[in-house]
Amino acid sequence: EPFMNVSLSLSEEVERMQKGRGLRHFDISVETCLEHFVLPEKLGDLVYCNSCGKKTHTNKQHTFAKLPKILCLHLKRFDAAHNRKIENFVSFPSYGLNMGVLLSHWCEVTRLESSGFGQAESIHSTEPKILYDLFGTVNHIGSMQSGHYVTYVKVYGTWYRCNDQHISYAKEEEVLKAQGAYVLFYVRR
Repeated sequence: EPFMNVSLSLSEEVERMQKGRGLRHFDISVETCLEHFVLPEKLGDLVYCNSCGKKTHTNKQHTFAKLPKILCLHLKRFDAAHNRKIENFVSFPSYGLNMGVLLSHWCEVTRLESSGFGQAESIHSTEPKILYDLFGTVNHIGSMQSGHYVTYVKVYGTWYRCNDQHISYAKEEEVLKAQGAYVLFYVRR
């Protein structure tokens, strides 16, 4: 299906990591969220199989067949089920986000389980490198009930912080360390 943005669950990632590590607060990376996005998910209902004539467990899996020029990643910070905003810091690269390993033909479960998202590049040198560079973010400051949005945008190599009518220069470190990243905009090299 065509997509405008990729919505990455933070609540599932937070729960998965808390169970595995017993931690309450920790950092999450956008690469880990993307890895989680493409992992197979077991469907709840049994599905009839024409080959064996039985109802069986079935998995679904998201992958990418084709990647866009502009990639918009939406970090799902609002957890309506628990009526809370997820405040965990999410790290993301400013240069070289490799989406090639998430293409359909490179996204087998065994590869992700055995090598991990970040290590796949060195182990499988024939995988395509489809690199993206950050050019904008939208950050949410506040709670689930009220808040404010601040945008960082890169224009001709210079970062700007846009806060309503106030626009000021920003350093790349400020962009990468800012709390509440909500939407990330990447452009394909």
